[in-house]
Amino acid sequence: MSLFNPEKIQNAQKAQLELLQQISSKMFESVEQLTQLQFKNLRASSGDQFDSLHSLFSITDPQDFAKLQTSFTQPVAQAERLMEFNREVYELISSTQSDIAKIAESQIDATSKQTQEMIELLSKNAPTGAEPAVAMFKTALESVGSTYESVQKATKQATKLAEEGITAAASAANQATRDAAKPKAAANK
Repeated sequence: MSLFNPEKIQNAQKAQLELLQQISSKMFESVEQLTQLQFKNLRASSGDQFDSLHSLFSITDPQDFAKLQTSFTQPVAQAERLMEFNREVYELISSTQSDIAKIAESQIDATSKQTQEMIELLSKNAPTGAEPAVAMFKTALESVGSTYESVQKATKQATKLAEEGITAAASAANQATRDAAKPKAAANK
């Protein structure tokens, strides 16, 4: 029995190609969603601009002009739309990252299983006296596996902290925008 089975090598190459195809497909899907999101926001923004121009052209007296001017100085709607856009972009990026991580994780698990099978085959076919080298190889792979798990846990914790930070920052910015709009609204009454 050969350590390098051509069929297993070919299957591993096919698996790598499928992994690349899955990741590419997910990336294209995400780019498409981002483009749609940008067009949606561009359409809404240009619609608002045209509404503002229509309002400007329909002014008949100075009071109407003063009201229109105060509506331009209240950035609450624009800030909320920008925050919503940023939230949607963040969710898209987060979802894409999570999906790609799951794909990669399943591939890493499969590769780990194949490596374990190879080590078992190697240990069965190792010449007499090679047991310490095989044991050292097994220990090294276990160490790599535990390091990978530690890095994976740390990455998940960092992602969670980043999400919490972004949520808190968005909430604070939203509140600040609303607080800034309150004095202007009270002054216009």
